[in-house]
Amino acid sequence: MTEKKEQIIQTVQAATAQDDLRLLPFAVAGLICFTIAVVLGTGSWFIFGSRNRPKLQATAETNFPVATTEKPEITPKTEDATALPPAAETNPVNNAATLPEGVVEVAGGEIAIGGGETKQPIKREIVRNFSIAETEVTNSQYAEFIRETNHAAPSDWKDGQIPKGRENFPVTNVSFRDAQSFCEWLTKKTGLPVRLPTEAEWEFAARGTTTNKYPWGNEWKKEAGNSKETGGQVSEVKRFTQNRSPFGAYDMAGNVWEWTQDKVGKNEEVTDEEVKSALEKGQVLRIVKGGSSLIPAAQISAQARYEIPENSKVPSVGFRYVVERRTAQ
Repeated sequence: MTEKKEQIIQTVQAATAQDDLRLLPFAVAGLICFTIAVVLGTGSWFIFGSRNRPKLQATAETNFPVATTEKPEITPKTEDATALPPAAETNPVNNAATLPEGVVEVAGGEIAIGGGETKQPIKREIVRNFSIAETEVTNSQYAEFIRETNHAAPSDWKDGQIPKGRENFPVTNVSFRDAQSFCEWLTKKTGLPVRLPTEAEWEFAARGTTTNKYPWGNEWKKEAGNSKETGGQVSEVKRFTQNRSPFGAYDMAGNVWEWTQDKVGKNEEVTDEEVKSALEKGQVLRIVKGGSSLIPAAQISAQARYEIPENSKVPSVGFRYVVERRTAQ
């Protein structure tokens, strides 16, 4: 029994050993397959996985940049730059702080000039926005011009000095060229485009779009202006508070005639034979506006005009200036 038992154990051990020998190839094959799988898997990750990662990171950083304490230099795209509207240019003429003292704003519009006693055909003109001196240029203002330019003083100034007590009176005895030189000086001094008004601008500043004969209405008022009937004397500026235009300009009816830049054409109707003779002799005639204290009240109005040689210097003619308001078109 014992021997048989031992034979059985030996038989089982031999069979087990034989089975182990049969499984050995499978174990070796499994080990080899596992090793190959590990090697291939690691290589695939290194080859394919590591290549894709920078692309994803680059995409993420492009869309959501990492915050930094340094300010990046930004170069706008060409199409973005051209799509932006151009910046508005600074226009010093429209900045009230840069305008000369004593200038009022005039909102432009359409005006009909001529007709009636002017002997001119009626014509309509469009006047653009501009600014105009609220009074005639005074002796005091003209004196500053003389000091800075050595320009000749008016003939009624003794020794080149303003007559005593007349500092605030309109400067007179100045020619068209004198007035033009003043405007050129003020242009350089202020950096703004200063010139004499056109006839249409002057008349528009005096009455606006109304058909009024005077800045204050259609009836003459002796308390609103001076004329031949009230003594024929030139007054200081702003004396008559009622003699003020819709835009705030004073003394645009009476006191002194005022130069404009308009020139009389050869075929244009003129006021009288004396003027016609000057024109035929080749003299350049300019338009003066508004009337003066030396003529009857019936002849004074915002529409009143006269034609005189541009080199004339008379005690009843002065001027005021305008400042162009250049706006973007």
